Amino acid sequence: MKDKEKQVKSTEEKVFFDSNILVYYADESDARKQKIATALIKNAIDSGNGVISTQCLQEFYNVVTKKLLCDKQKAKKMVEMFSDNISVVKISVPLILSAVDISIKSQFSFWDSLILSAAGDTGCATVYSEDLSDQQIIGGARIQNPFAA
Repeated sequence: MKDKEKQVKSTEEKVFFDSNILVYYADESDARKQKIATALIKNAIDSGNGVISTQCLQEFYNVVTKKLLCDKQKAKKMVEMFSDNISVVKISVPLILSAVDISIKSQFSFWDSLILSAAGDTGCATVYSEDLSDQQIIGGARIQNPFAA
């Protein structure tokens, strides 16, 4: 699926992946989290209900090459795999302004608010993230920490 802005093809509720879920897909140091992240991403690819943003792809590449010391070519191939198989939202000025509003109202960081803005803009019912407040609903999307016990 080469179309970077393809429509979600499933009638299942759309899910948005924070970059930390993508990172755990590549992180072999925590087998439990890698297994969960891999299953979520595989399900999203199979069902066509996954969404990520350009911000998530950038953060993923930065973290896996800097913190996990992943080979840059291997990291690039994973970015390509994600973007070829999961719907990608391009960060735009309206999304940035929405993120500012979310940040003001929720006290989340701007970057976390940008994730929530992109998820809300695409109609995602769930945002998978380890870093945000589990079970909180922001902009119609429920934050879910898939690693919570």
